[in-house]
Amino acid sequence: MRFRTPAVFGFAFVLTVIAGCAARQHPGPNVERWALETENSATEPSAPYLEYGFSVSPFQPAAPKWAGGNTRKTQFDFSHPRVDSFVTQFQTSLRGFYTRALSRSGRYVSRMSSILQKKGLPQELAYLPLIESGYSPHAVSRAGAVGPWQLISGTGRRYGLRIDRYVDERRDPVKSTEAAAEYLKDLHDMFGDWHLSLAAYNTGEQNIVRILERARIESFWEMSERGYLYQETRDFVPEFLAALQIAETPEAYGFDAPSEKPAQYDVIKVDRALPLSTVARLAGASTQTIQELNPALHRGVIPPNGYSVRLPKGTRESFQIALANLPSRAVVRTGARKGHRANTVHHRHRVRHRRSVASAANNHHFPVLMARQNTHSKALD
Repeated sequence: MRFRTPAVFGFAFVLTVIAGCAARQHPGPNVERWALETENSATEPSAPYLEYGFSVSPFQPAAPKWAGGNTRKTQFDFSHPRVDSFVTQFQTSLRGFYTRALSRSGRYVSRMSSILQKKGLPQELAYLPLIESGYSPHAVSRAGAVGPWQLISGTGRRYGLRIDRYVDERRDPVKSTEAAAEYLKDLHDMFGDWHLSLAAYNTGEQNIVRILERARIESFWEMSERGYLYQETRDFVPEFLAALQIAETPEAYGFDAPSEKPAQYDVIKVDRALPLSTVARLAGASTQTIQELNPALHRGVIPPNGYSVRLPKGTRESFQIALANLPSRAVVRTGARKGHRANTVHHRHRVRHRRSVASAANNHHFPVLMARQNTHSKALD
């Protein structure tokens, strides 16, 4: 993207790490955080760009309709024609996507909005995953952004999420919301305006900083109309505003209100590697239910060092009893998604002379199908 004649300011910007929401590839993570020294006011939070002539709005927590307010103060501008354009698209060409995403939102919005509220953020942001992922924990973008909030790995780790071969907490709707909320809060502290903050969430804060540095832009809409943003980012903010506008009163736009309810669950720390199919059996639940409750366990197995697992509400005690009676030396074949080799927890046992491998497996509670005889060592691997 080429900039028009830039205005060079007499202050330095130090760029921050790349954006968490990334449907396109942004610059690498070795970018230092942008910071400006500003004095905090007792009546309103820091708004860095006020000092340099940019128009921004002070932070005021929203009082959304679902919170019971009759009059709602909001920091979002729904009056722009591009918002109306996306409302029309959601009612027509994008109706199928919006219907499915809105229906799925019932599982997640109440918990997400509660987390956002506790962190002092507008509860309306709980509808950001509607356009990001359709509330799918397993959504993956071309640039590797993952989960409901479409966080890239660098941003996820920066805000405390575990991401490794066994666990990807970007897929967890609760933990990823906590990380996204902290990221959005940092963006608002940086830009002082939610439209610019959302644009930065999509394209990378360093891109928005660069535009503000080179051209005296006063708003997201001006930045968009003057051609400084990628098309994706130009669409991102009005698309979110349109999605939010419909979601607050869906019946008024020809949609059904979400009927799905948040899942109720117990949490227990399991200190050993187990496939989720075994967890399901011990809990008396289906494997699909356990997988849906634990989307962060993307390999279908509890890691060798253990992990806190969600179980259907009311099954914690029976699960604990069943787990305590599970043979501790049992060989566990972990589940694997298509395209991934299954992981196995091995125990080695030397078979005595004239004793069959099958009888040794049975004596030590090893599944017979997993016992294979090594012709040289006669060991059970």
